[in-house]
Amino acid sequence: MKIGIDARMYRTSTAGIGRYSQNLIKNLLKIDRKNQYVLFMTPEDKKEFDKLKIVNCKLPLGMQIVITNIKHYSIAEQLKLPVILNKEKLDIILFLNFNYPILYRGKFISVIHDLTLFFYPETARETNFIKRLAFKLVIKKACQKSARVIAVSNHTKNDIINHFHIEKDKIIVIPEAADERALNLPAGKAGYSDRTSRLIKEKYKISRPLILYVGQFRPHKNIPGLLKAFANLKKDIKEAKLAILGKPDPAYQDFWNTLDKLNLKKDILMPGFVQDEELASWYSMADVFVLPSFYEGFGLPGLEAMKAGVPVISSNRTSLPEVYKDAALYFDPSNISEIADKIKMVLEDKKLREELIEKGKIVASSYSWQKTAEQTLKLIESV
Repeated sequence: MKIGIDARMYRTSTAGIGRYSQNLIKNLLKIDRKNQYVLFMTPEDKKEFDKLKIVNCKLPLGMQIVITNIKHYSIAEQLKLPVILNKEKLDIILFLNFNYPILYRGKFISVIHDLTLFFYPETARETNFIKRLAFKLVIKKACQKSARVIAVSNHTKNDIINHFHIEKDKIIVIPEAADERALNLPAGKAGYSDRTSRLIKEKYKISRPLILYVGQFRPHKNIPGLLKAFANLKKDIKEAKLAILGKPDPAYQDFWNTLDKLNLKKDILMPGFVQDEELASWYSMADVFVLPSFYEGFGLPGLEAMKAGVPVISSNRTSLPEVYKDAALYFDPSNISEIADKIKMVLEDKKLREELIEKGKIVASSYSWQKTAEQTLKLIESV
């Protein structure tokens, strides 16, 4: 069978979808020795694929990479990409995100990570109403025309059913897993770069306790709420620092306005988007990880924090209780005082911290990328 994979968001800079693409492809190529794979990548993705040496074993026979220099969410994606796909005479293609060319008539499976654009349309960088409408149309068509739809959580599955009236049997839930490269766990051994951690501590003058957030700067992530909760916490724990990791968005005015009003810039660290080795060090230094989102399709950073042995405090909304189970301390993301109280509780209660850390490791270990790849391959072959 000739299996295509749209890997044009393989690069690390695409955040969560990049993580998903890298880990799924790596494990599919490891476990499947009989099918032929065609990866469609931009030059940037191909460069990172080569750099990561993503497969630590012999590549499958006949595997090829087709350089596809077509941007996501572009007119070329809709008009030119189908021509490129058709040339390869694929038996099936796996689209790792909702965006697929609606003119493509081949058999395909779509992965839907969330429906953020429906609940928080301002999340799209594009402010043009027509483009937002086009995004929504493509998501809807991807769900309707796919042979099967992969949802990363039951919550996302239910959103798809409720919004697009798709038969529930067509949607298969296959969860993600923590990326061990982000935790710097070579060959399954815990550890991180002492030198990297030392340099970070010196650069940012990090004191304890350190509160950590990892994710995008988007309205549904509720980072302004986290800033306000941190301001409340500082009244009782003056030495606390908050690290916000991710690429800052200059257009996210609510965040910048809140940051200016609170006058806490010296205690809020923003190193931007960091590579895996540095991310591992931030996890290792954190006393608590906080995910204050209003909406998440899965919540991968919290799972990575659990795998790294960091206690997790999480919003009680959408998919997060489903994914984190009893391994997180939950709060209402609209209640600033409650967020602050829960952070303080974990920082001051040693027994609670230890319980969350142990439960977190158990929950994180229940997910694996090999399992994700096995379930995905089984689905592809059944289709």
